[in-house]
Amino acid sequence: MKKRWFIAGILVLVLLTVSSVYVFSTKNENLLTTEQLPSVITNSVAALYFSTTADQDMNRDGLSFAVFINKEGQTDVFEMDGLELGTIHGNDESFFLEDRSHVHVVDQKGTKTFAIEGEEHTGEVTGFRNGMYYSVYNSGFNEEGGYSSNIRVGNKDGFKTIEIPYYLHMSGITEDELMMVAGEEEYISLFTMPLQDSVQIEEVVPLGKVGDRLGLSPIVKADGAYFLLISDTQKLTSELYRIDGQAKTVEMFPFLTYKDAEDYRIRVPYNLRNAAAVIGDTFYYVDGVGEVHSIHVETGETGLAFSLEGASTGSLKMSEQTYFQDDKLHFFRYDKATSEHTIDTYDVQTGKKVSTLPVQGLADMFDYTNKKNKRISPYDFIVFDK
Repeated sequence: MKKRWFIAGILVLVLLTVSSVYVFSTKNENLLTTEQLPSVITNSVAALYFSTTADQDMNRDGLSFAVFINKEGQTDVFEMDGLELGTIHGNDESFFLEDRSHVHVVDQKGTKTFAIEGEEHTGEVTGFRNGMYYSVYNSGFNEEGGYSSNIRVGNKDGFKTIEIPYYLHMSGITEDELMMVAGEEEYISLFTMPLQDSVQIEEVVPLGKVGDRLGLSPIVKADGAYFLLISDTQKLTSELYRIDGQAKTVEMFPFLTYKDAEDYRIRVPYNLRNAAAVIGDTFYYVDGVGEVHSIHVETGETGLAFSLEGASTGSLKMSEQTYFQDDKLHFFRYDKATSEHTIDTYDVQTGKKVSTLPVQGLADMFDYTNKKNKRISPYDFIVFDK
């Protein structure tokens, strides 16, 4: 019996030592507290969301980080639980953060944190309407054997979860509605759902059988039309679908052709939900090697608009993320020449780089993650309109 107590005592000491190491590491990282978030966000010009993948969160020990960047390129980091493909969202009223089982809403009065019943493991998109956040997840199979995607809806007064009975093949979100390509394997459609706290799904047009088709971009809406970039993984081509929301008609324009399966694979975008935008009469699309392609939304005329400097060209990406904002494209990347990250900003219509912001301090976050035997990837990126 004494021997057992002795061994137990040693284990306690080991655990305390390990805990103190992690606490020390955490303090060294200067991780943000919820009390500090309002002032940090106010002084930030951009933000990133990093997380472990869902398979690294099987034991509920995954990690995610919201990284806030100020105008000097200095970073502040807020740690959360893991959520693969998690999102961040900001507006004039507040800021939204999420992880597997929590939501944080930040405004000038402080931070409200909500523990959400029912865990999520794969994020999708997040929007904001009439003072309410709508965060969508591809959730998984339900108790009846069907597939569900959940939406966390709420604000600083609280959140609830509503369910839509679909797996989302593609999605997009506007100020008014959630757009999604969903349905059964043999029959998918473009659907819309108003951003409200009850489910009212409307079919826009049927799109037939899934087959070998995969979405390569967010669903983008402009001037009453919906735009979807969809690839055929057997033919190694992609087409831009232009869907008239009133007439319920579908036009398809040939867009990109890939050399082979490897060329297709490395050109998959850094982040599907930030890969495309319609500016004027042109649909712009950023692929996974930093080439910005264009297609006229009326004539179908295509071209290579410009290329992002310093983009990784192989299958191993160096933390790239893109974000369209009005007529600008912001590009977060790792600069091998300087061994630091940067945010490069391009004028989309001219293709010219107009600014570069060196980003400092991310090495500490990566070191901290490595100490916990985890790997993180960037999943979301926004630049504030300031």
